[in-house]
Amino acid sequence: MQTNPVDRVKRSLGRSLHQGDVFDTFYRIFLDSDPRIREQFTETDWEEQKRLLRQGVNNVIGFYEGSATGRSALSRIRQTHCRERMDISPELYDYWVESMIKAVQRLDPDFDPTLEQSWRDVLRYGTEFVKAGYEQ
Repeated sequence: MQTNPVDRVKRSLGRSLHQGDVFDTFYRIFLDSDPRIREQFTETDWEEQKRLLRQGVNNVIGFYEGSATGRSALSRIRQTHCRERMDISPELYDYWVESMIKAVQRLDPDFDPTLEQSWRDVLRYGTEFVKAGYEQ
């Protein structure tokens, strides 16, 4: 039975959460991926940050599905992460995508190349939207 990328990603996220703290795993990978990233998180409440990440990943999935809630949430992130506000450089989103994929790969026992491509498609769709607002 053929499933769409969103269904595969949702099931994968569920399996990853069942195996461990995928969001904690993500941050351990993400913070080490580029020195500029660690600088963004010097005074972070990590429990709140992981909650926001979980919400953010769900919003990216919703955005990919075309939900108004997902679009609204990513529009807010796009506005707050632009050059004039948080100044999150567009290239850092590539580290975000790679770190999320590595975290899921470590925790999802069913991770395979097809699933990896589904994650890439879903995450990049959202991050490309956010990145496009950097100069606005």
